[in-house]
Amino acid sequence: MIPSPQLNRFLDAALSALSQEDPWVRPPDSQKRPGGLVLLKEDLPTWVLPDIHGRLDLVEAFLAHPYQGQSIEEGLIAGKIQVVFLGDGMHSELRGRARWVEAMEEYRSGFAESPAMDAEMEESLGTMARVMDLKARCGARFHFLKGNHENILDRSELGDHSFAKFAAEGAMTKAWVLKNLGPDFLDRFARFEQALPLAARGRYFVLSHSRPRQPFGFNELINHRDHPQVIEGLTWTRDHQAEAGTIRRLFKELLGGDPKESLWVSGHTPVAGDYRQDTEEGLLLLHNPNRWLACVLEPGGTFDAAKAVVNLQGASA
Repeated sequence: MIPSPQLNRFLDAALSALSQEDPWVRPPDSQKRPGGLVLLKEDLPTWVLPDIHGRLDLVEAFLAHPYQGQSIEEGLIAGKIQVVFLGDGMHSELRGRARWVEAMEEYRSGFAESPAMDAEMEESLGTMARVMDLKARCGARFHFLKGNHENILDRSELGDHSFAKFAAEGAMTKAWVLKNLGPDFLDRFARFEQALPLAARGRYFVLSHSRPRQPFGFNELINHRDHPQVIEGLTWTRDHQAEAGTIRRLFKELLGGDPKESLWVSGHTPVAGDYRQDTEEGLLLLHNPNRWLACVLEPGGTFDAAKAVVNLQGASA
């Protein structure tokens, strides 16, 4: 486990970076806080990493992946590329199902002893420490979007929902953090999550954790804290929940130009292969929890998913 003082330093540095975002990159909301939309640099390649779920090894493999003669991390630090993570940093999900079942028994005993939950949280918090450090060091070139698992308070309000799949993951995480790291850490981690943007816009594409549920306006996205339906709609939506035509309408609102040349990239919904593309809707889904996937969106040219989506376990660039 990362020592508590070091975790606190990572968290404080990330909170500082998120509070001081460049207003040209994250237009401020009505209260002068960084808003819900990132305006990416249109002349830089954008690398996208979908749902992480405690896989620090995935993050490290992604950052070490070669691109244009250097690693992604080297290009990011040098300002030659920008990187967007699509959220869901915490919780191992199906990969850790047996461990979650063991941890549930530990939770019922008040975490008197908790080797299973300790191991789960070491993965999750170690992963998020890396994310926070990237944000603090790289600023406007690195963004981590809010996913539905970014809810350490396990609240069911303001666009969030309590999370339970293989156990009571949300409640268990909150209880473990309170017991081991204390209420101040919990509160500051919650502020970190609530300071995260919801979407990122490039020249011809939009990125978000989940596909959008319903159309909304540019100002609603900027002022997302006042519009819980926008938060929920960009973090929880499955295919059957999305209103027909939503993505095409949002292309006109957020991108302008010809919607047929636009692309919306999301994670959240598991896919069977490396990706699932719906050219009619303009949607690319990336999340396969059994694979290490990433995607590069070049500044110009026609998007070709077969070339842009990279399986980090077996590809070289």
